[in-house]
Formats: sequence, C-alpha cells, structure tokens
Amino acid sequence: MPMTMTAPPTDRLTPLRRMARLMPGGMVLGRWLRHRIDPELRSIRQARQIHGDGMFQPFPTTSEDRYPELFDRLAECLADLPCPRILSFGCSSGAEVRALRSRLPLAQITGIDVNPRMIAKARKADANPLSTYRLASAPKPDDRFDAILALAVFRHGELRAARPDDCSAIFPFSHFASGIAMLDACLVPGGWLAVANAHFRLGDTALASQYHADPLRLPLAEEALCYGPDNRMIAGSGLDDLLFRKTGDTDPAGENGHDDTD
Repeated sequence: MPMTMTAPPTDRLTPLRRMARLMPGGMVLGRWLRHRIDPELRSIRQARQIHGDGMFQPFPTTSEDRYPELFDRLAECLADLPCPRILSFGCSSGAEVRALRSRLPLAQITGIDVNPRMIAKARKADANPLSTYRLASAPKPDDRFDAILALAVFRHGELRAARPDDCSAIFPFSHFASGIAMLDACLVPGGWLAVANAHFRLGDTALASQYHADPLRLPLAEEALCYGPDNRMIAGSGLDDLLFRKTGDTDPAGENGHDDTD
C-alpha cells in the first residue's frame, strides 16, 4: 500500500512573510520586529547584551532526556556517593536536571544559565528542594561538584549554519579553553566532566593530561563540525569522547558533605 503523505500545517506567519517579501526592506523589518516581540528571541538578545563575549551557545534548544545513555552511565559512576553534587552548565529550561533527578533522586543538582526566561521555566517545572537554579554565566568561586555536564554548550548555531574554515570571528577556541578551565576549577579530583555536542575537543586543551576518557561512545546525531586550537576546521573529525574523569585523589572526607565526625 503506498504511503500517504500529509501536507505540513501552514505556518500562521506565512502570509505575512509573503507580504514582507513584496515590500522593499520588508524582510529586514520583519526580523527586527520578531526579535523584539517574540519572548524567546527577546530573552536571547538580552542575555547577549549582558554577557557579550562571556556567553557560550546563545540558543536554549533542549529536550527531555536528550542523552539517556550518558545519563545512565553517569548515574553508574556516581552510585557510590550518597548525595552527589552535580552541575548542569547551560541548563536551559531544566530538562537535563530533571533527567538526572530521575536517575539520582538524592543528588544535589545545580543548574545555571544566562537566559532569564529559561531559568524561570526551570524553577516552575522543578520544585524539588535538592534542585537549585541560578541565573549566571559561571559557577560560584567556592562551588565544588562531583560531576559537571556541559552538553550542547560549547557550540554555536551560527557556526553550524555558516561552517566557516576559521571559527575565530564567531566562537574562538580560546573561548572554549577558558570555559573548560572555569569548570575544571570547581570539579573535585576524581570527578566527572561530560562535554558533548561541542565544536571543540577537550583533548586539545591544556588540561587534557588531567582527564581520562570513559569508554562510553554514542553515535553522532549529525555530521561533526570540529575546530582545533588554531581555530581552523578539522576535516573528517569525530567527536567520540564525551565523558571524562579528572585525575588525582578523590574528594576527601567532608568535602562531599559526607563527614561522619560530630
């Protein structure tokens, strides 16, 4: 039996777009208005204005349980800790935090994001007292975590769209390296760092020797777009490693909130 194809529903803005194309400057004006009327785009624009070069991926796209194999593996790695401390860096609307919570119900999970609209959504969707959401671009200086996730953070939609040979004008490698250093500073020795769906490789940073890659491998959802320390595109690169353990002694007693002394 032949498959019946159903036409996709018409976008309610399609008639307006058609009219705009007939007007001189209509498309430019339409984009300008949309970025000021659409609450999602307005929130992105505000975050960019506030954080500028300190901002990583500006687009808060996410979905529920987006990386189930990774979350399952991380739960195994943290199984010996009664109350693991986890950071969801770039938590968007909190879907990642909720996915981790379903696997690690006693974990202390902190989600941070620069987008105020996304943080508001995350707080509304998650009233668990062990979940904390902060409007911030970086962890606090005294934060310490047993695991940190930076998933679809060290990438940029404009890089994906344009695929330039040199990424420095949009998202230079030095920006990625400084972000990894920032996260490393609050990850305890023996802790776990997940970097997935990125345009760069942790193995190219100065901190690479301090991390060992976990055997976990996941199929790439799309063709890998990767840039090296020289900001040049790396042809035919696969980004297989995504979960890393920090070398050194594990967190000493009391640092992880498990000190049994009185």
